Amino acid sequence: MGREVQQCKQCGREIYFDGICHLCQAENKRKEILSYSQDQIDAAIEEICAEIEKTGDLYEKYDLFKKLLNYRDIHTEKIAEVAFAKRLFSPEEMYKDVSEEVKKEMLAMLLDEEQTDARLAGGLLLALAVCGGEDVQKAFWELEQRPRKWQEDLFVTPQFYAVYGGWSYDKDGNFLKTQFDTCYLMVKGTAEERKHSPVKIGTHTGKFCKHCGCEIVNLLELDGREESLDFLGIDGIIKAKCCPNCLCEMEECFTAYTLDGNSVLLDEEEFEADDYMGEEGVEALCANTYILGGHPVPLRYAADWDGGSSVGGFAFWIQDCEIKICPHCGKPMQYLAQVQWDMVDGYAEGNAYIQICKDCQLLHILHQQT
Repeated sequence: MGREVQQCKQCGREIYFDGICHLCQAENKRKEILSYSQDQIDAAIEEICAEIEKTGDLYEKYDLFKKLLNYRDIHTEKIAEVAFAKRLFSPEEMYKDVSEEVKKEMLAMLLDEEQTDARLAGGLLLALAVCGGEDVQKAFWELEQRPRKWQEDLFVTPQFYAVYGGWSYDKDGNFLKTQFDTCYLMVKGTAEERKHSPVKIGTHTGKFCKHCGCEIVNLLELDGREESLDFLGIDGIIKAKCCPNCLCEMEECFTAYTLDGNSVLLDEEEFEADDYMGEEGVEALCANTYILGGHPVPLRYAADWDGGSSVGGFAFWIQDCEIKICPHCGKPMQYLAQVQWDMVDGYAEGNAYIQICKDCQLLHILHQQT
């Protein structure tokens, strides 16, 4: 016997238990963290440091740390100092505001010719990627050109770690940003407000997938001419097309775009698939009323399980941080936006990540889920 459908006592969403849905629970926690006074934030940082000092790890206060970081962009220098003393490098975001002294020690450890502990090196690479800076970039490039013995046990190059800090480099070692330094949330609006929003999630195209017959949608429409989106450097309208049904099976697709709003789904594969989404699912996706928020939020605001859909800043990667290499120019693409599926389709899960190569006018959509 199936569980009886009930309604979330806060928002009315259909759920299968008595209480409030996980999205409302997440929103309540977010509001709680946003209401913290500076004294409460300072006390929470002391609690985080105390746990690390006592246990050498961060378990009980992990969620508190992540939410303070994401929603309040706390300064992490003190946490980094305590964590480094215990050689704790996860979560790597603890090192966002590391002191120059600690950073130099970390770089010295990483570049040590006698370093043989690949696990330690992996932690250092992640933490230093978050630190960033010219000295870190030079160190990563040196390891690309002159690998240490311990790198054989990592199976990936330093570039894999660099993107966790929002940067990378090309084949000549030139520094490249892989994310934008401003972040906006997509927030609940009205149908009328959505008409005028410079960013929309899910719009009809009237065209249909050759593989499954599902309607192709513009998963993201974005008008970069809006003043609030100047940080993107996109002087026009772009549309990221996909078949929402096949995307979850194929996991990725490319769209070629022009700045007048035209775009072409680049789909050369041949296969057959069933349309599990159907007209009802596509209509639900395109009927959402999310709009671009009215002001920027901290860069990691959406880098959380329930962070929501967003433009710019950092993503919440359900699996690995997977910055795509542009198939045309060979440079790393830039992370542009994320769509949290269950915000716009209550029966879906996971996130869709949209990346862009502005030089080649190419968009990439990647799907990840547990």
